[in-house]
Formats: sequence, C-alpha cells, structure tokens
Amino acid sequence: MLEGEIIKFYRQKIGLTQEQLGKGICTLSYVSKIERGQTACSSEIIELLSERLNINIKEEIGRLENMENHLHRWHKAIIMRKIKEMEETYYDLEKIPTIVFSKYAVFYKLLQARYFIIKEDFEKTFTILQQVQKEYPILSPYEKNLLYHVWGIYYLCNCITLKNENHQKAIKILRKINKDEYGNLEYHYDLALAYYCIDSKVMAYAYAEKALRYFRETNNSLMAIKTEALLLLQIGNDLHLDLEELTDSYQNLIFQSELLHAHEEKGMLLNNLGFEHFKRKNYASAYKYYKEAFRMSEKASLSYLNRLFNCVESSFEGKLRPKKGLLKKAQEGVLLAKQLRNRFYQLVFKLLILRLENKSEQYFSFIEKDVLPYFQLNEHTYYINKYAKELYDHYSKLEHHEKVVQISKILIK
Repeated sequence: MLEGEIIKFYRQKIGLTQEQLGKGICTLSYVSKIERGQTACSSEIIELLSERLNINIKEEIGRLENMENHLHRWHKAIIMRKIKEMEETYYDLEKIPTIVFSKYAVFYKLLQARYFIIKEDFEKTFTILQQVQKEYPILSPYEKNLLYHVWGIYYLCNCITLKNENHQKAIKILRKINKDEYGNLEYHYDLALAYYCIDSKVMAYAYAEKALRYFRETNNSLMAIKTEALLLLQIGNDLHLDLEELTDSYQNLIFQSELLHAHEEKGMLLNNLGFEHFKRKNYASAYKYYKEAFRMSEKASLSYLNRLFNCVESSFEGKLRPKKGLLKKAQEGVLLAKQLRNRFYQLVFKLLILRLENKSEQYFSFIEKDVLPYFQLNEHTYYINKYAKELYDHYSKLEHHEKVVQISKILIK
C-alpha cells in the first residue's frame, strides 16, 4: 500500500516514533500495520497522519504512480542527449524523495549514475554504483544489464588517467550485456569507442556500424553523428585515402550538427578534421580547423587543453606563427594542465616547449626518463609506440647500440 510506505518514509525522515505519530489518532500497532500495508485503514486516519507529517498524501501518491513514466522519459533524454529535457526531468524526480524506497529505486540510482557521468562527476558515479551492488544483490535482468552498461561507460569516460586497463575493463563488462534482456543497443557505440581506444580497428569499426544502424532506427541524430565521426576516424587511418573526399564527409557531418545546434559535436568534428590534415602534413589546413574548434571549447576544460595543444603543434610544424608567441601559448598550457592536475598534458606541453626552444638533448632525455615511463605505467599503447619510436630513431642516428636494443624491446613488446 503506497500510503503506508509514504507515511513510514516521512515519519523516519523527521525522526518520529510510530507511537509519537499515532498519539491522539490511533494506536502504535495500528500505525505499524498501516506502514506494513497489513490493514485497510480509513481515509480519515490517513489524512490525520499526513497532516501531522505535513504532507499532501494525494500528491505524494500521484508522484509515485507517475514515477515509471518519469524515469523512462529521463532515460530517453539521456540516451538522446537532450540536455535541457534531461536536466528538467532530473529536477522533477528530485522532488520525489519517496522514490528511494519504491520498486524503481535501482532504476533511478542507475540513471543517476549515468547522469553524473554526463556531468563528469565520476566520484558520485562510482559511489552510486558501489551502493547499488552492495544494497541490491538481486537485480532484475534489465537492471543487471543496465548496471553493466553504466559501469562500462564509467570506465570508458573517466578521464582522470589514460590507463589502457580502464578501456579493457570497459570492454570486458560491456561484453557481459545480454542484448535481448536489455534492448538498448546504444552500448554498441560504447564498445566501439573502447575498442578504438585500444587501437583494435576491426572491432571498433564492426561495433560502430551496429551502433549507427541502431541510432538511425531510433532517430537518435546526435549519437548517429558521433558514431559516424568514429567511423571516419577509422577510415582516416588510410593515409592514401582522398583527403578532399574525407574532408567533404566531415563537412557534411558538421553541417548536420549545425542544423541540430549541436555545439559540442561540431567542435569535436572540427578537431578531428584538423587531425586528419595534420597526419597528412597539411599543417595550414589543420591549424584552420583546430583553431575553429579551439574557439568553441570551454576554457579550463580538457577539450580546451587538447585543442590549444593542437593549435600550437600545427603552427610549429607548419611554421605558421612566430616561435615566441607559440612558446607563450605552450606555457599557458602547462599552467592550465597543472591546475587541472592532468599529468598527460603537463608532459606533452613540456615536450612541445623543449622543441620550440630547440633543446634536442633535453627533449629526448625527458622522453626517456619521464614521458615513456608514464605511458608504460598507464599501459597506453599508442603513446608508448610513438615516443619509443622517436627514441629509437634518435639513438640509431647516434649509434648508441645498447639504447637501441633496450628501446627495440619496448617496441616489440
């Protein structure tokens, strides 16, 4: 009986005993039976108990009865990345404190965890997920699969470190999802992204195609754009691909993101397009796209740091700006990386500064003593290969054979 659950919740919330609540209205045992749903009580007694608790029982019952619709609407807004609707529904649900004892409590908590991932509050996400696992050992098949999905997203999106281990964890847990029990094939995108992060191109492409089909079938335009962008990154690995054709594909997605007023997606696409031109040593075009993406990023964010670095690096490689100005921007990057406690950008900006200052020996010494050990510790294959290759070439030219052998072992591993 909803009335009893509501009365019990608010009684405990304000710290009354059953005897105190029922005093002058009904007996202690009668209150106990009401709360446990073991008796059919009169509406008059329910009203009196509600008045003492200072609640409108009819409104509280109405909220609980509409809760399932609210939760599914919230989930859909999260999946569709409809931020305004997501926020509004979240605040509506926050007004229903009785949600925590309802049969939808687990669903609510797991959606809360997804919400906090989008807000980049990974500590709250972790706390909620741990709480669900501890307090609810038995879950419905849907809840179990949703828990797997949220854990997978957590490991994938928690950018405190670049640990390859986190991407492997994401893959392992996302692969546990039973698509027939869950139904939300959105997780194929998360698997594609996780495989992309560990440089597993075939698996990344396969899951991205599955995700794209699902997003098109469900008219999820924003996620379709993000998935197509992921597919373009895979295609762009072929350096023999016609750059003009690849650029046209990106421009088409940029146009779609503009129609949807998708500011974040447009910035991401411009940055990716800059990367495609940079890889092909088309530095002037790379800088143009990087700069436009940089202007769209929020200051003191990781995307701001990333795009600042890209702008400075492409300018330096293409000799597009005076070194003095680039050095100032790189130093700004180091300071911001320290403020954000981001070790990765502290390292790469310092490397860029050493290159700008033409300090070759210090540059390679820094890679060997600080940069490469950092990426080895964090198991990040791409950067291990990148910087080990630079060291290998450097020591090969100097004919430091012992060093060459040491670094070749890293590359082979």
